[in-house]
Amino acid sequence: MPIRIQRILQQAGLASRRQAEEWIRAGRVAVNGQRAELGALADPEKDQITVDGRSIAVTERPLVYVALHKPPGYTTSLKDRHAERLISELIPPKFGRLFPVGRLDRDSEGLILLTNDGKLAHALMHPSSGIKKVYEVWVEGIPRKSHLERMRHGIELEDGPAKPDEVVLVRKSEGRALLRITLHEGRKREVRRIFDSIGHPVQQLTRTQFGNIRLEGLEAGRSRPLSNREVRELKELVHQGRERTGKRNAAIARGADTGRAEHYRREGVPAPRSGSPVRNAGRNPRRTDR
Repeated sequence: MPIRIQRILQQAGLASRRQAEEWIRAGRVAVNGQRAELGALADPEKDQITVDGRSIAVTERPLVYVALHKPPGYTTSLKDRHAERLISELIPPKFGRLFPVGRLDRDSEGLILLTNDGKLAHALMHPSSGIKKVYEVWVEGIPRKSHLERMRHGIELEDGPAKPDEVVLVRKSEGRALLRITLHEGRKREVRRIFDSIGHPVQQLTRTQFGNIRLEGLEAGRSRPLSNREVRELKELVHQGRERTGKRNAAIARGADTGRAEHYRREGVPAPRSGSPVRNAGRNPRRTDR
């Protein structure tokens, strides 16, 4: 069955999906002697696929799902010549080649999921799935109630607003505080930037939950396979998240349509027929002759 070439390379254990895409762009991959194009399909059972002129052998590997407790000081990468320590050093060889689902920065610790299931990994990281991530964070000083309310209503960061689903002050201790924060997105160093913006820098950050998977009971540096039930629940969370996103987008579209209809009614002009292009959006609809 034809599938995307980058997925074939990933299934062969040669590269992550992103690395495979880079190889294709660089012209290192060919199918039946022809340079591969990004997004093209190939049949691993019928087509000859080569990387740098060497044929690859594709075998159907069992899908593996693993939870890892990343200690601080490890970089969430399989290869990085600038990193002192990589999470790949913590993955037992019996699991084979796995790829991390998302990232934790080097100084953070906690739950990381790893898998060779590229489809599920992509779905878990996609914003439309809205998978929640829970963090326990020690910060300098004691945030005031006004700080917590500000976070709950949304913090404006340089790459857009960030609005946690939940922020809870767990306890105070000797001039610092432990908070639990829940997000459904995962931008770069987002949690640290949120607390920096209210003047309480992060001292220690631990991810304790990813979707339905919890860190509890897993020691730093150790890993465990996910159960079949946990994997099914993860996939169900992806399905539910996409349904919510679809309904929300549909509601927004209906609201926009209602707003446009009301606008035309106030202006006393007929609305465009369904399917016809609307020009000069945002301008006076009377002036449609320019």
